[in-house]
Amino acid sequence: MGNHSKREVERLLQRLQERHEALTKVMRGRDATMLTDREAPGLVVSAEDIRFAVDDVATALKEIKARLGKG
Repeated sequence: MGNHSKREVERLLQRLQERHEALTKVMRGRDATMLTDREAPGLVVSAEDIRFAVDDVATALKEIKARLGKG
């Protein structure tokens, strides 16, 4: 078990939370009407935005692993 400054841990946690919130926002997409299902409500989600947001979360997790995972 390693010792880490509270400031460093809080900074990493904040970064992860921000990236998670960004991913959640992208996943919610924007409302749209699906014409194939008698005007049923649907969502438009950008595949490129999803990939970028997931990569950002993965990068934040890797940074946490690299900095706090060393014991």
